[in-house]
Amino acid sequence: MAAVAIRAVALSTWMALYLGGPLAGPARAQTLSMPRVEMVPDDGQLPLSSARRPGTEYLDLARRGYEEQEYYLSGVAPAITADGRTVADAPYVTRFLIRKPSDPARFNGTVIIEPFSWFGERAAGWILTRDYLTRRGYAFVGYTLNINAPRHDPKFPVDAGGTSEDARRYGNIVNFDFMRRFDYARYAPLGSYYDDRRFLRGGLPDPFVPQAQGISAELAMLLKSNLPGGPTAGLKVERVYVNTWAVNAQIWMDYLDQGRHQQWRMPDGRPLIDAYMTGRLAYGEVAGDAIRVPRHMPEGVPFVTVFSQSETLHDVTEGIALPPDSDAPRLRYYEVMGTPHLRKADLGTDEVEPMPNEGGKPNDPRCQYLYDEPAELPFSALLDAMDRWVRLGVPMPREQRVARRGRAVVRDQATGNIVGGVRPPWIMVPTAEYWTDAETGCGVVYDTKLPYPASRLRARYGSYAAYARRFDQAKRRSVAQGYLLPEDAAMLKPIASADDFRSDRR
Repeated sequence: MAAVAIRAVALSTWMALYLGGPLAGPARAQTLSMPRVEMVPDDGQLPLSSARRPGTEYLDLARRGYEEQEYYLSGVAPAITADGRTVADAPYVTRFLIRKPSDPARFNGTVIIEPFSWFGERAAGWILTRDYLTRRGYAFVGYTLNINAPRHDPKFPVDAGGTSEDARRYGNIVNFDFMRRFDYARYAPLGSYYDDRRFLRGGLPDPFVPQAQGISAELAMLLKSNLPGGPTAGLKVERVYVNTWAVNAQIWMDYLDQGRHQQWRMPDGRPLIDAYMTGRLAYGEVAGDAIRVPRHMPEGVPFVTVFSQSETLHDVTEGIALPPDSDAPRLRYYEVMGTPHLRKADLGTDEVEPMPNEGGKPNDPRCQYLYDEPAELPFSALLDAMDRWVRLGVPMPREQRVARRGRAVVRDQATGNIVGGVRPPWIMVPTAEYWTDAETGCGVVYDTKLPYPASRLRARYGSYAAYARRFDQAKRRSVAQGYLLPEDAAMLKPIASADDFRSDRR
């Protein structure tokens, strides 16, 4: 997506703002109105984004001891501008899916919430952590933040021809219009407030739903209230965590930056949200401020951001330095090398992306192979570490930042890979060079890797058996560092095969 130019903000400025900048403090604590909730009538079709539907979100829920239900959520929520002004309190109707243990005794007390993506209504956080969530007894709620297609869709800034390549590619899988085409009877009631003349971000119509913050807060309040007959009936919800990936992560930066964590509370004064994790988005990349620390950090609650290699390169080339980690406030940033911004496994309903060799450099050897490593493993370990920080008070690990040389990363000459950051086993013991589209110019959304030829593998490791032993050692180091869970390490196989040591990939 075309992005508004980003203004780099120095770390000292961020911290000055946090410690007492020009913004007014958050409004005094208040309780929002409790939304209404009704189960969506069954029309004989599986709902959009269902984990029971074949596709990227699929999981055999019954085998995991889980069930899935879909609800309408309706109420009145503030419509807020990108700079934090409330324009109006307006009605809305949206929907959410809840996946929860069928046996309440298996529920661990925590609900994860995540807005579905703009593109194809996918839940990236669910895709990345579903095995972990269902092993550990979490409930998961994915919900829709969307609008009816306006005159000029802010997701797709127009070019000189009055449209855009992004609109031509993605226009049919966004907004409530896409959902109604998918299943009109089910999604006809959905609606939320938007006016492209009153809601601006970076000087252009704001692509984010103006009621996103209020809808998210009201949903969290509903889930944490443990209402009889509600979607969590029979469960005792003690905590609500944000785990939002890709473009909607910006919503939570806005939420915190504008002081909503302090402003909107449960009726008894408890926070609505107990931890915030976002990933695979560089705040401000779509439009707006490129700050990396909210001006109003939540007290005693983690704020965790996870960058793939792609977002890491974005901040390096823009000259944006990440803030130092701290325990007070609870702030963590992780740059996870060898993980891409998007995988084929992450695509939403009806989303199709061209392969790297179908872009602008079809013969470039760096544009032939996608990352196929299990990025969900380090991401799940980080979510688990955040949970332990909340429940047990055990601080999350700290990791060194990626090495920079000006506005470029430093790559190790022996491996071809970036120095620093979180290093999964496939980066500790590499069998490929991992690249981003920002570096290769392959011209697609995916990032790519360049596998080592057989001669380079043999020169580096000697034999497949020696490589496999070193990979096992790397798994143990990763578990000790806190970036791989022991149960996941047991299933993680070496990335290269014995055949890769004998002959080059075709």
